[in-house]
Amino acid sequence: MSMGSVNISITEDVYGLLRGLRREGQSFSDVIRGIIEEKDISKCYGLLSGYKGELEAVEKEATRARKQKWKEAGF
Repeated sequence: MSMGSVNISITEDVYGLLRGLRREGQSFSDVIRGIIEEKDISKCYGLLSGYKGELEAVEKEATRARKQKWKEAGF
């Protein structure tokens, strides 16, 4: 059974990353499917290490939101 295809837009840097993950004989769909279906969380270690500033901002906002929820609950 052959599936149809659709076009998607991705940035050149993401295309380069996908191209780097693609092994001989694999399609980009195979690469993306493999990423989506990956269950081994240890392969994610360090994945976001280049985003320290962004991660700190997310952590700060999450802490603020949790404190606000506790205040709203009367604690």
